[in-house]
Amino acid sequence: MIALAALAGCQSSGGPVTVARASEFGAPNGAEARYARDTGRAIYRGRPFQRTQGFVFADPARGFALCLRAPMRDGRQDHTLLILQRRIEGAVSQVEDDVQIVRAAADVGLCRNRSDWVDAR
Repeated sequence: MIALAALAGCQSSGGPVTVARASEFGAPNGAEARYARDTGRAIYRGRPFQRTQGFVFADPARGFALCLRAPMRDGRQDHTLLILQRRIEGAVSQVEDDVQIVRAAADVGLCRNRSDWVDAR
């Protein structure tokens, strides 16, 4: 039951990603950075991880995306794409949490060649 609840907000987006100029929307605010940090802690189970400094794409119709990554034992990176449906201004309750967590290798390709990583501790 708990596993189903944890996975309820996770889905893979198989469609193409439309990229707006993320710089138009600035960097994630404090609430969004905290959300990414807390989500990354749960996904990576306490391992150190990083997030992109800015949004990977930002489009009010499509969402506001951030990438997370953590090193795996074989030296490769484990990437995750968080797609916020709207900008976060404060705390997000479980009822309001509609962020898509995308982890499929085919869907996180836009995270792999980024250079704007910051520690997300």
